[in-house]
Amino acid sequence: MIYSPDEKRKIILDNYSHPSQQIELEELKKKSEEWQVPLATFHSLDQGCGDVIHLLIIQKDNSIEKCFFSAQQSCLITVAFANILCSYLEGKNLKLVRQLINDCQMMVEKKKYNLNDYPKLEVFSDISNFPNRIECVNLVIRGINNFIN
Repeated sequence: MIYSPDEKRKIILDNYSHPSQQIELEELKKKSEEWQVPLATFHSLDQGCGDVIHLLIIQKDNSIEKCFFSAQQSCLITVAFANILCSYLEGKNLKLVRQLINDCQMMVEKKKYNLNDYPKLEVFSDISNFPNRIECVNLVIRGINNFIN
């Protein structure tokens, strides 16, 4: 799907301002203990960036049942991308999840990808044009990859 710059901005800002998959870190820690599922923390590899994302992913029967994150100290792109991606991952089998993550990585690398079934991720299709923002998306991709592999 092709979005205008204004549509892209609105989708990104909505997912940053009202992230349905984001939970305060203390609450995420409580859910991790309650559900006996490990909470993982990932830091940006960019030396000048302080973005941190905490992920809690519940897998059941070879599928992702729940996908939550906490990234209160992270930038707009990291939070928006994490929120959109986590919302798409819930209820998907791991094979589909791996393909989706691979397509996201291909998008970042300006290679051939297919996100037709995940239109909101298309708002990041030009992220490679902003080298200082690529790590924002890669941080989330690395974190989720760590969980599913």
